[in-house]
Amino acid sequence: MDHAWSHNGRFLVTFSKTPNPTASSGETMRQSRSDVQFTMEDTWTTVAKLFVGFQEVAECMATRFDFGISPTFVRRQAESILDVLRAIPRSGSAAVPAGEVIQACLDDLRELAPVTYRKTLARIAGVSLIHAHFRSRMSDRGVAQAIAASSLYEIVQDLLDDLLDGGGLTFAEARRLYELCLRPLTHPAVSCDRLEDDLADFMAPGQDRLAHVLASATSELRGLLADADAQVLGRVADGHDALTRAQAATIYLRQEAFDVPMIREIARTLPTPDPSLSWLDRLAIYASWPSNIALFDAGFTTMPVSEPELTAHARAWLFFDAAVTFLEHYAGAKKDSDEGIVNVARLFIRPPEAGPDGNAFHGFSATERKSLFEKATTCLVRAIREGTATGHDAVDYVFMALIIPTVIFALSRTPPAEAEEFLGGLAAAVRLEVHGS
Repeated sequence: MDHAWSHNGRFLVTFSKTPNPTASSGETMRQSRSDVQFTMEDTWTTVAKLFVGFQEVAECMATRFDFGISPTFVRRQAESILDVLRAIPRSGSAAVPAGEVIQACLDDLRELAPVTYRKTLARIAGVSLIHAHFRSRMSDRGVAQAIAASSLYEIVQDLLDDLLDGGGLTFAEARRLYELCLRPLTHPAVSCDRLEDDLADFMAPGQDRLAHVLASATSELRGLLADADAQVLGRVADGHDALTRAQAATIYLRQEAFDVPMIREIARTLPTPDPSLSWLDRLAIYASWPSNIALFDAGFTTMPVSEPELTAHARAWLFFDAAVTFLEHYAGAKKDSDEGIVNVARLFIRPPEAGPDGNAFHGFSATERKSLFEKATTCLVRAIREGTATGHDAVDYVFMALIIPTVIFALSRTPPAEAEEFLGGLAAAVRLEVHGS
């Protein structure tokens, strides 16, 4: 099984310049500038290769572990999306709405923030596979629109996330930064006329073009979502409000501003699908954003998604979001620690009141890893339960429960033994939930 992770791991393309691994997020966003410009063909060919890599690893995991879905099912889910991704290099910007804007934003990111660029390109491929649920109910044009929307959204969210992780913002400033980019997407009355100028106020010297990237991606995504169903946009607006507060609250996870009582107080005000969830669970749910992409997709189907199904799907994705946070923070704990961040995975393991101890983080013990894996597994199984509450077949939600950790572990280069430990336990839990055995 090492072959599945190491060989297929080649899809994590080696780009031309490697950032200094000891630099902070703010520094890495500004270093390693490259004069090489990727063409439309280079960019989308790379995305397609990344997508195929994720798909192949997922097929291998579906073979290795009994999730109740076959490798053929995984391949079938991916086919229509991969066809669109492969058509883009052949047809250029015409193959995907907003293609020229997406390309321009990625070109700027590659020059100005190469770390963010690499992450965004890989995540565009990853979310294209993860969010296959509604794609079979879309026309070819709808699939292309969904890919364009998720791509623009990843550009915005990844850049906002890295700007926040770079430090230097207050809670109010972080909240304002997110509101500037997210409110126009769901509130037609909010003007984008001064968006770039307003965003420039938050940029460090030399980062003005990043304000242009954010403004361009936000404005273009707003246009794509303009005709979406009102109930879908209403749900996205609510999710954005919670995401804004949760992400702004993470400034209190930085060592220089570490304040667990403050972040706990903010997290307790976040909405919850289950009143019994802890404040850390609520933070984990809303510190991630894939659930909003799931809602975007519902707006591109040929026929409206029924209210009961949409409600169940949205609830399922809140728990998928929590799993994303716990797994990404588990995989990124060392990097975050090096940048002065005590992330959600570390808060889950150690008493948060203790605060940063000033010591280097050397990884989780086997017992701590087991505890984190059980937590993420519980979230993924709960997502399956919520998604099938209205009678929807479990297979689509089992697919997502498999793909999410597969993509995260591949992106993070998680050691194969750890990835398989998690997926083996998850498969058993999924079988118990779906089949009772």
